[in-house]
Amino acid sequence: MENEENQNQQPAQNESQTEQQDNQEQGSKVTFTDEQQAAIDKMFAEKIAKERQRAEAKTQDAAKKAEQDKRDAIKKAEQRAKMSAEERAEAERKDRDQAIEQERQDLARQKREFSTKNMLLDKGISTDLLPLVMGADDDETSQRLDLLRKYRDKEVQAATEKLMSGKKTPAAGNGGSGMPLNGNPWTDDSWNLTQQQQILNTDPEKAHQMIAQAQPKQAFYFGKTN
Repeated sequence: MENEENQNQQPAQNESQTEQQDNQEQGSKVTFTDEQQAAIDKMFAEKIAKERQRAEAKTQDAAKKAEQDKRDAIKKAEQRAKMSAEERAEAERKDRDQAIEQERQDLARQKREFSTKNMLLDKGISTDLLPLVMGADDDETSQRLDLLRKYRDKEVQAATEKLMSGKKTPAAGNGGSGMPLNGNPWTDDSWNLTQQQQILNTDPEKAHQMIAQAQPKQAFYFGKTN
């Protein structure tokens, strides 16, 4: 008799567990309206289409370059076949010289990039600006950095003065804000443009307080980067 009761209870327990699992799955499942789902599908379709177009364009460019390189190689071989031994040797010597010169230029460019990155880091400027400021040598790069600084100072001076005029002048000592000056990227001792941009992007109110406290004497970037 007891076995019969257990057998009768077992299907009921299994059915209850199955129902609970179904409820949990339904509760955790995110549903969208037909309109929302259509918008999501469209967004993903457009993104996939753009990526496919970009990949196809890249593949086509690579194929065109490979085909052009093949034609150039065939043309060069035909020209070399018509040359005398002396002319062929001279042409091959020029090819070697060109390859060596290309390697020299690539190495010089890599050295300039490394030097320019160090200059940017020393001045607290993002290395993303490397293509803009890198010159033919260190002297030209330094001149471009100076021009960039002067342009930046001129463009942001008005924004700086407006910001400072809208803030209460901090009292002497701790600046009246309770925020320590040590580590403030707007102070002369801790001046750092990269940190300034990060704080402005993540916590503008804190940035305003730090600027008002430090009262920087030089212009600085004020805005949101993408």
